[in-house]
Amino acid sequence: MGVQLTNTEHCWRDAIVEWKVRGIRGATTVAENSQEAIREAVRELLDVIENQNQLNPEDIVSVTFTATQDLDAIFPAAIARQRPHWQDVPLLDVQQMSVEGSLKRCIRVLIHINTPKPQKEISHAYLRGASNLRPDWRLTYTSHSL
Repeated sequence: MGVQLTNTEHCWRDAIVEWKVRGIRGATTVAENSQEAIREAVRELLDVIENQNQLNPEDIVSVTFTATQDLDAIFPAAIARQRPHWQDVPLLDVQQMSVEGSLKRCIRVLIHINTPKPQKEISHAYLRGASNLRPDWRLTYTSHSL
């Protein structure tokens, strides 16, 4: 004998099925290896990503930051943790792989979120000197180049 679902239970189940984990990418650069320069760049990057994607921190699964070897003044995750409602978001900092000729003083981010949006509706943010890393994902929002 099968389980009978009420209309409310059926709607709830269908709503859950439509939500998926999606990735949001972003990157930015800083002019110098200082806490203030890194803080300003990370805040700007996360502001743009949150605004462009209408992101609710409750929907964030996890966030991974990478920083190039020339940036060690402050952890980007420590900056993110200070944002409203980000205290319970799992955050991780790792060092970006060093490749000859790669962009210097660069901070990258990968944010995994739960969302009903299809991947093609996700906005990625490549700001400042990082805007050339993924021109195919470049936002209409632009910031000053460093």
